[in-house]
Amino acid sequence: MASLESYRQYERAISDAYRDASSIRIASAAHTEQFLAQSRIILAELARHPRVKALDPAGCDPELAALKERQPAYANVLTLNASGKLVCSANPIDPKAPNRPDPKYYFDEVARTHEFTVGKPAKGFLSGRWVSTLAYPILNETGKFAGVVAVSVDLVNYAPLLPEAKLPPNTVIGIANGEGVIIARSVDAAARVGVKSDAEGVKIMVRDKLGTLRSSDHQGNKRLYSFAPVALSDWIIFVSLDEAAVISPAVRLALERIAYILAILLLIVMSTIALARRFARQIKDIFNVMSAIRRGDVHARVNPTGSREMRQIATQLNEMLDARLQAEVKLRASEELFHTAFQTSPDAIVITELETGRYLEVNNGFTRLVGWTRNEVIGKRAADIKGWRHIADRDKVIYTLKRDGTVENLEADFVTRDGKIVTTLMSAQVITLNGKQCVLSVNRDITARKRAEAQIHSLAYFDPLTTLPNRRLFMDRLTQVLLGKALPDHFGALAFVDLDDFKTLNESRGHEQGDLLLKQVASRISNCIRKGDTVARIGGDDFVVLMENLGPRMQEAATQAKLVSEMIHAALNQPYDLGGSQVSQGSTYQGTSSIGIALLDGQFESATEPLKRAELAMYRAKAAGRGNIFFFDPAMQDAVTARADLETALRESIAENQLFLNYQAQVTDKEIILGAEVLVRWQHPRFGLVSPADFIPLAEETGLILPLGQWVLEAACKQLARWRNDSTMANLTLSVNVSSRQFHQDDFVHQVTSALERSGANPHRLKLELTESMLVTDIDIVSAKMRALKARGVGFSLDDFGTGYSSLAYLKRLPLDQLKIDQGFVRDILVDRNDAAIARMVIALADSMELTVIAEGVGTAAQRDALARLGCHTYQGYLYSRPLPVQEFEAFVQNGGMGSTSEQSRAEITEM
Repeated sequence: MASLESYRQYERAISDAYRDASSIRIASAAHTEQFLAQSRIILAELARHPRVKALDPAGCDPELAALKERQPAYANVLTLNASGKLVCSANPIDPKAPNRPDPKYYFDEVARTHEFTVGKPAKGFLSGRWVSTLAYPILNETGKFAGVVAVSVDLVNYAPLLPEAKLPPNTVIGIANGEGVIIARSVDAAARVGVKSDAEGVKIMVRDKLGTLRSSDHQGNKRLYSFAPVALSDWIIFVSLDEAAVISPAVRLALERIAYILAILLLIVMSTIALARRFARQIKDIFNVMSAIRRGDVHARVNPTGSREMRQIATQLNEMLDARLQAEVKLRASEELFHTAFQTSPDAIVITELETGRYLEVNNGFTRLVGWTRNEVIGKRAADIKGWRHIADRDKVIYTLKRDGTVENLEADFVTRDGKIVTTLMSAQVITLNGKQCVLSVNRDITARKRAEAQIHSLAYFDPLTTLPNRRLFMDRLTQVLLGKALPDHFGALAFVDLDDFKTLNESRGHEQGDLLLKQVASRISNCIRKGDTVARIGGDDFVVLMENLGPRMQEAATQAKLVSEMIHAALNQPYDLGGSQVSQGSTYQGTSSIGIALLDGQFESATEPLKRAELAMYRAKAAGRGNIFFFDPAMQDAVTARADLETALRESIAENQLFLNYQAQVTDKEIILGAEVLVRWQHPRFGLVSPADFIPLAEETGLILPLGQWVLEAACKQLARWRNDSTMANLTLSVNVSSRQFHQDDFVHQVTSALERSGANPHRLKLELTESMLVTDIDIVSAKMRALKARGVGFSLDDFGTGYSSLAYLKRLPLDQLKIDQGFVRDILVDRNDAAIARMVIALADSMELTVIAEGVGTAAQRDALARLGCHTYQGYLYSRPLPVQEFEAFVQNGGMGSTSEQSRAEITEM
């Protein structure tokens, strides 16, 4: 009987050990999963932050450093661009340091999936310690991958676990990843973290993911394991108990029972011998001690006196009583540990009967979550307090527990005492208490996380201003429609809607009224479309309507699409009430819209193709005078293709040096050549000599004007440097046109000074021609740049003066050297009094401001003479010279300005 009871005690010790290990593991896993979930939310918010999203170290380094200061668990916070290059870091990075971050442990996965990723463990490039990087994608405005924001966690110091003092002796809590590499460990972390474990137990945990097992650790010691996966990662958290420490109380208790039986047998024998009076007193002392212990005096002990045999019996009995007392102390400590973990967990932990569902115990986390006190729920069922929002969820949990004995990471909704709905992540396990099957369940409140996920989903797929689908969701919808029409029986259509002059409204009345207009436009379009149609805002003032099932014939579909578009067009042309924040502007606004329509003929293609066709048709509608509706015409595509070919050729020509400069002389009325304006020309091997009227506007629209303008500036400076030692050419000034985009670059001053320094050109021989449009905004910045270059000797001429937004207040603030009369005024100066009056005004203004004045486009002697009578004595035009290649221009100067343009042709040709 003693052996059987000892075996049962051993079995109970093992069962209780697994139960304790699972309880500790559930609490630790909940803590770890909460850490990962919070990190994912923090990274998602960072990825949308404008300063971080811009990937500008000046803006995002402070943001990352502030986050690291608030989150001590993070070893570093950093961002990488789409190429995986480090851009920002919370920790200072020495650019000359040999160690740089190797993002392959997480970057490739984030770039591929565009999802939150828990990276593999790797040595930190700064600290050299083992870290795991938690990463989240940064997407640009069009939803494309732009980079990664990440936090690194020091794995050696990462310990989201219960304090070691609260754990059973020799307990190890750790985390391994899907490859068996140790991620975290409560014991010997510095030596074990980052090492791939060859222990058989770890291999089984990686394979099975969830359960319990008995196996040897890496040192060969027998241990009991409880393990489970960690959500949001490939991590597996495990709790390992020392088997020897677990069964030692049972073994000791068995020995105590044997000793106790032996003691009783011995006492029986001694009782027989006690007939002899010399043993009577010692036996009585033993019985007195046993009686005291039964009364509760656990510290009562036998006084070892008398014969040697009686002293040995007393000593052994005392040792047995001491061992039993120690076992009871450890049992109470284990119960206290469980009670501490149970009550201090931030999650709601409950113990219920499996069959009846009655609450046996609840912790403080439960009362905080649902609002019921412990006394109000103990003995009741969840149904009595209407705790489950969906009874089907409870039935599913009970079924799974009866079948598998455990439930992991099940989302369930509960109703609080005040009727609110909370969403929890539930993990539960069947345990045995007092011979009854019970359920230990841990419920983590993820209500805020679910709300944040819903908000993130809304931001990812819906326009926050109009609540319409955004470009990403619309393109997905269009792709599904195109896939579903592989064998068409009905046509569809896309209508691309753009508001005319929306930019003017934004600039004149402010973005607040612009946003109000966009909301009303979204509402009006939504009220015009048919049931089943889709309307989306894909950016700025651009809206798209997807119309399906317009009929089996193209003409019928086109008619239906036009009817819907005309309804939208009419609705958008009605006045808008914008609230009138400025009395002078009124509260109403009336504008027009341009709509382009592209039919969907059922042929499968990329979703971007029909959208481009509809957009092209919209631009055709704008070009026709705005406020129009146009269908896509294939000729539009041909024009766009030709334009794209020209753009590609221009890009290659800039790189391959197919451009060259022509020089048009600037001459005084004494026929003294002061300099020339440089004019870029393009000789293409296939297109031939391309007109500046074709490629300059193209360069402006595509942004190629920046490298093109830089090339012209560099080429002009090099030419000035070559002329520097030529006595005939050294005193000439070259005028270089500067585009608005080029001038407004932050490093424009550096570009000019660098070109001068590299070439060795004299800055006083360089003159930059600016247009009036540059003066409309940021006059302080414009003035500062001009003065910085002026200090180096560079001169400035205001080109096309009189055609734009000239303001005397602006002109007085700028360090100009020259005003240039536009050729539009020169052309008709002899026949148009208004042109003559403007030319006179420009000359008088230049004189009053002590500026020189030059007229461009002078093609006849009569024009020159008229300008001279008004006071202008410097000219540029075909009267003197057409734009010449550099060799011809040099010959022209050396000949004293003769030989470029004949006297007869001077009166016949006009300036290009």
